Amino acid sequence: DRLYDKERDSVRSFLQPSDERTARIRAAILFIETYPEEPLLAWPHRVLEGILELEQLFVIFRQRHARMVERVIGRRTGTGGTAGVEYLDQTALKYRIFPDLWTVRSLLINPDHAPGLAGADFFGLTAES
Repeated sequence: DRLYDKERDSVRSFLQPSDERTARIRAAILFIETYPEEPLLAWPHRVLEGILELEQLFVIFRQRHARMVERVIGRRTGTGGTAGVEYLDQTALKYRIFPDLWTVRSLLINPDHAPGLAGADFFGLTAES
């Protein structure tokens, strides 16, 4: 299984960072995204979706900004001595505001294969009839 060793190591390092707070945040995001249909997790899931939508709008803005700069100055050196449009194109996707939210998307499993929630009633994760 050497084919997946690099990916497995990447997932482990993401889910088991050295910082306890980061580990808890990442676990919470993964939990919310794995069980979005649970009544108690529906609202947090919508918040995370809104944050992703906002970040996606920033990416679109950056890409459009790069095209506008290209139309105005071409491929010349940009302000501050940067590589201009080349720099803008590279940074449009490189610098994300919420990279963990995007990484979690790569870790999600099919909902049919997600383990059941033991004690879901106890934690208030089910709607009362």
